[in-house]
Amino acid sequence: MTKRSIKWAAGISMVAMLSLGAGFPAAAQGQIQAVPRVGLSFPSTITALAKIESIDTDTRTVAFTTSDGRLLNVPVSDGVKTLDAIPDASMANVTYNEVVTILNLRQKGPGSKEARRESANPNASDIESGRFTLTVTAVDLARNTVSVIDGRGGMVHTYSANTPAKQEMLKKTKVGDVVIGLTTPLLVTAISPAR
Repeated sequence: MTKRSIKWAAGISMVAMLSLGAGFPAAAQGQIQAVPRVGLSFPSTITALAKIESIDTDTRTVAFTTSDGRLLNVPVSDGVKTLDAIPDASMANVTYNEVVTILNLRQKGPGSKEARRESANPNASDIESGRFTLTVTAVDLARNTVSVIDGRGGMVHTYSANTPAKQEMLKKTKVGDVVIGLTTPLLVTAISPAR
């Protein structure tokens, strides 16, 4: 074999390995890196009636199911002292902090109507991952706020764009846009038995 054909064969082998690598399980491919998403992130505090699945007092975590069927396993703040008072499988009022990220998926017209219709009945994987579809109901550039409503209906939530980057993205957001939202629970700050 000549030097050129050896390099050619090695190049073909490398391309084949790289293209086949996409089909291997994640464990065989090495560490997976998170892909940063461009969007507006807002801190939020939620208080909800939830079913307590389990409480681990050693690791200070609580697993609970929200009213929409989402199972969350969240660390508990050191300030919460009532973990022993709440039995598994009971109902409790849980207050937790989360980050809501609104991804800029600008859809208007017939596609947005279909997206709204689909969001009225989210699938189990969307609920489990904290993914939901929102419709922008108001944008106030003077106050730097955006108001959204969940595709399933409910309350209108208003978030403040308090950084220059958020304010710049807010300028691109229009009333009627259908956007994807993601929630990331961070910390349980209060928990008490439901009455």
